[in-house]
Amino acid sequence: MSIDPAERSGSRPTLEAIARRASVSPATVSKVLNGRPGVSGPTRERVEHLLAASGYAQRDTPPGPGSLVELVVEDLASEWSIEIVRGVESVAREHGYALSLSALGPDHAVGEDWITGVLHRRPAAIVLQFSALTAGRRDQLRARGIPFTVVDPVGDPPADVPVVGATNTAGGAAATQHLLDLGHTHIAAIAGPLDMACAVDRLVGHRAALAAAGREARPTAATPVPSDAPEPSVVVARFSREDGERAARELLAADPRPTAIVTGNDLQALGVLDAARSLALRVPEDLSVVGFDDVAPARWARPALTTIRQPLQEMAERATRMALRQHAGAGADEDAGADEHAGGAPGEPVRVELATTLVVRDSTAAPGVGTGDEPPVRDHVLADERRDVTTVEIIGGPEALRVGLHEYDPAWAMTFAEHRERILRAVGPLDVRVEHIGSTSVPGLAAKPIVDLVVVVPDVTDESAYLEPLLGAGYELRVREPGHRLVRTPARDVHVHVYERGATAVEDYLLLRDRLRSDPDDRALYEQTKRALLSGTWDDMNDYADAKTDVIRAVMDRARAAATLPG
Repeated sequence: MSIDPAERSGSRPTLEAIARRASVSPATVSKVLNGRPGVSGPTRERVEHLLAASGYAQRDTPPGPGSLVELVVEDLASEWSIEIVRGVESVAREHGYALSLSALGPDHAVGEDWITGVLHRRPAAIVLQFSALTAGRRDQLRARGIPFTVVDPVGDPPADVPVVGATNTAGGAAATQHLLDLGHTHIAAIAGPLDMACAVDRLVGHRAALAAAGREARPTAATPVPSDAPEPSVVVARFSREDGERAARELLAADPRPTAIVTGNDLQALGVLDAARSLALRVPEDLSVVGFDDVAPARWARPALTTIRQPLQEMAERATRMALRQHAGAGADEDAGADEHAGGAPGEPVRVELATTLVVRDSTAAPGVGTGDEPPVRDHVLADERRDVTTVEIIGGPEALRVGLHEYDPAWAMTFAEHRERILRAVGPLDVRVEHIGSTSVPGLAAKPIVDLVVVVPDVTDESAYLEPLLGAGYELRVREPGHRLVRTPARDVHVHVYERGATAVEDYLLLRDRLRSDPDDRALYEQTKRALLSGTWDDMNDYADAKTDVIRAVMDRARAAATLPG
């Protein structure tokens, strides 16, 4: 279908001409053009095609400056998506745009409600994680002059869809090559869903590295090789921790058992760690594990996860800049010339792949001793063999103390109650104790407006049991040190101290709290001390805390003495 030149007004077709050609009323064309409901699917598709083919909307209603960048992700709660959000948001903010977020779910498809909303919002640009837009959806966006890019697409988008991905094949090869270099010969793999291009590419890289070393993998039926191949299976699983654990159990039941497992993403790798722990296998002594992505949980897993870093935030930033360059026109972005691959002209085919890198941490080592390179079977893990950190890690470095004392606020107790419930929901069935500590827990005592909680867990070294859920509940890791972890809210108004059951620090916190609650003289002394200290400037909050140590010890000594008095 096309518009007859006689039906054009000047250099553009008229709305009436499009309506006649589509055999609908001008009002129907207007509804389609503005994304309003009340038009059947086939009719809408016919009108959209004419609008796109004629360029009516692009010439007659060019996009304004826009106020939004629209981001569509699979799951707003996933660490993968969080990195994408950070990248898009940083570029949007840099260019003066707000960010609009949508979650599309595991089927990777945008629906009618989403496209209708987008046509009403008229964002400056759209960035899609994974999503494969249908031809009809692409026509709808292009007819309104709304540029879009895709980060790490599910399949193989048409050549005219701008895409930003990573070198997944090279990353898959690097993961397996690392294990080969360590001396592993029994290497298994957990692949992601084979309808996702990134999962297929990572599996291809894994198999290429084995082939280059003179070995072969034995994949699942989806990618068969001869059944007598000497290597363990490749199990295909979803990109989830639960499926990673199930796949690992299947692989670890093989005889001979693999000494190393390479996975399709970090969530699967964390599931492998869970399976190894339940089977009394040590990582890396008995089993080496490699992930893919390098999301935050990979860094604070125990052991810390060796993984392939996919530059997720950088990928999202690049995709956003590409889309905004299309919105502004070629060369309009101040850094348009910085990337020779990024193009910039609206509709220009663009494919960008950013490099992946191997990040070696604690989950990989040379294969254990035993028969050949097969590790010995362990019947149990002794409690005294648990490994805690041995150094102090302060995420973000020293921070200046920027808040002063505030008069006691009853809302602090409500904040504690709110976060106690959040923590208990996050850690689920884990047997924990949550207490309100610090100055905000003492009625009548002036305090910095930072609510402190202590959480007592069964095993402080088992970070997967409590730290991952806390970070998933919106807290951020601030301190990791022997026997203690500190997480806090992004606003830094709530601090959560995690200790193991039986830690003396917990009883000290509670002893000080209860003494300040019950003794007005010590409460007044403590407040006077804090006011005197806060009259100065503190470049490091830890230095301020240390300066109170002598007074705290004196108060606690009196508390202990009072507890031992008869009666």
